[in-house]
Amino acid sequence: MAYDPCWEIEGSLARPSRPGYPGKSVSPQEVDDWLRKVNSLGVKSIICLLSEEQLGFYSRVPDGLLSYYRKHGFSVERIGITDPAGNPEGWQELEARFPQIYEAFKSLPKPVLVHCSAGCDRTGKAVEYVKARLAEESNNESG
Repeated sequence: MAYDPCWEIEGSLARPSRPGYPGKSVSPQEVDDWLRKVNSLGVKSIICLLSEEQLGFYSRVPDGLLSYYRKHGFSVERIGITDPAGNPEGWQELEARFPQIYEAFKSLPKPVLVHCSAGCDRTGKAVEYVKARLAEESNNESG
């Protein structure tokens, strides 16, 4: 089941499943439909956590998924992480990349959307990390 884009932090941080999830041969039309939903939230930037293999699901999209995002006006940061659902080493990879994900979130124009494939495992942990770091920074500033 695909997840539509939804706010984790209203107006700042959103998450969905990837365009065309769970399909493995995604059409440009499916990406366009997804982008309409993302645009309705006013998202300006995308952090894509898809692995190289998962980016291959977009071979029918002109110039590939990331270029397609950019052509539609989004700032894009790709931090490719192995899907831990298929390879548990993806969890260590994700943990090691948390600081990079946070820095991308901080530097990209807001609102930022983070997605992996299903929008649950990698995205869920990345969003939790970003929210925890933001709360930590807020506490340090007010304390």
